[in-house]
Amino acid sequence: MKLPVLNSPYSQINNLLYKSYLPKIINSAIETGLFDALSGKSLSLDEVAKELNSDAHITDALLQILVAIDFVKKQDDCYSLTVLSEEYLVSNSVVNQLRAVKMFSKGANPFDDLAQALRGNIRRFDSKLWVSEQTVLAMEQSAKAGEIQAAVSFVKSIPGFHEATKMCDFAGSTGYYSFALLQENTSLHSHVYDLPEICALARKLKYEEESCDRITYHDFDSSGIGSFGGGYDVFFISRFLYECRTDRSLLTFLKKVNNSMKPGGLFISSHISSSCANKESCLTLVIAELMTRSKGYPTYMLPVETLKEALNGAGFGEFTTPQPDEDIAFPVQLLSAKKVKDVE
Repeated sequence: MKLPVLNSPYSQINNLLYKSYLPKIINSAIETGLFDALSGKSLSLDEVAKELNSDAHITDALLQILVAIDFVKKQDDCYSLTVLSEEYLVSNSVVNQLRAVKMFSKGANPFDDLAQALRGNIRRFDSKLWVSEQTVLAMEQSAKAGEIQAAVSFVKSIPGFHEATKMCDFAGSTGYYSFALLQENTSLHSHVYDLPEICALARKLKYEEESCDRITYHDFDSSGIGSFGGGYDVFFISRFLYECRTDRSLLTFLKKVNNSMKPGGLFISSHISSSCANKESCLTLVIAELMTRSKGYPTYMLPVETLKEALNGAGFGEFTTPQPDEDIAFPVQLLSAKKVKDVE
């Protein structure tokens, strides 16, 4: 057999395939208690194995992987957690992302039906997927890993926010953005609009949380885009604008937003950016977009220029658009605009 001369490294594919095992490896480390055992400590291999009641030989191989991906540090034959693992992989961390790891390692593969979708057999997206307690809690926990912090840092820097007294948090789920923003403005009251099922869950889950007396939940059927109150100083929206599939529907919705706001009111949005600088972040973005489209949802991206153009047509101006933060799960494009005129 005459073998061909190779012109590219197969290791590039092989390495990628082996990386696909990482979620299961990381989740196994979580389930055996490895990250909790190392939290705030530095232990030898034998001490780790004793703490976990695990096989030292296999534990050694596992720790080598966790060191290789910078989840664990090794110094003087002892192991400790990196800041990354301490924040996101320890069970008692407020911002832990254990649900996300479990979803990637044990959940159904979202691309199982991709071949069918490519042939045009795309299932109809069901918005009721968002309404379970587990999903609502998972979304909030995910947002705690940087999205809420980025939004709060941006919003509290906007002139006029600290004087605001009434806010709409549209499609706001349990109101987790509202709760964070209320801490920055003690005079603010937030009106959270979402599906009836989600509002019911929010009232159940949040009734004891600090500042809950300054949040009112309103049942809302997004399919009709009906009324959502008025007299707002601030209108905050995260992710929902993907639902506006055409430029016309986006403009129509934003005109309704304009009519609900006081003159000079602040419109603030937080959406996944359609572009990024980091190559790994870009890959994550396009994978998420393929997943979104193949499941029947229109898109998971909103170009900032598209949003600005629609806002301008809906009576908004004085835009502020910071660079997307690529240190969180998805690069998020924050935007603020001021209501500069009334529209019909």
